[in-house]
Amino acid sequence: MSQTLQKRTRGTTTSATLRTQKLNAEIVTSIATSFLKRIGHKKGIKPKRVSLEEGTYFVEIEMKKHMAVVKVDAETHEIKEYEIQQEGEEASFVSISPRIVAVAFGISVVVYVMLYFAFEILGF
Repeated sequence: MSQTLQKRTRGTTTSATLRTQKLNAEIVTSIATSFLKRIGHKKGIKPKRVSLEEGTYFVEIEMKKHMAVVKVDAETHEIKEYEIQQEGEEASFVSISPRIVAVAFGISVVVYVMLYFAFEILGF
């Protein structure tokens, strides 16, 4: 039973220590990434940028197919706001991959060869 009480005391002490500790980019990034993990984004979290503007830290985090912006209050260490967007929202909805180009080129070559031999057989 004493171990349980010690664990609870440690957790309380740790959170109190974090609250009295001055924030820096590393701590803010840790707060933001742990928050994203708690809400379900566990894999592929890559912090990209942290900035401080008017008492609020802005943390930009890239995920597999999303981009997250988490705002953390510099004084209270609380998450004020967050936003998760699809990464391709700004890009055009038509994306041409190299695979699609290769398949289209292959189909056009096959059609050209078939038409060439068809016209040769017909005598055109």
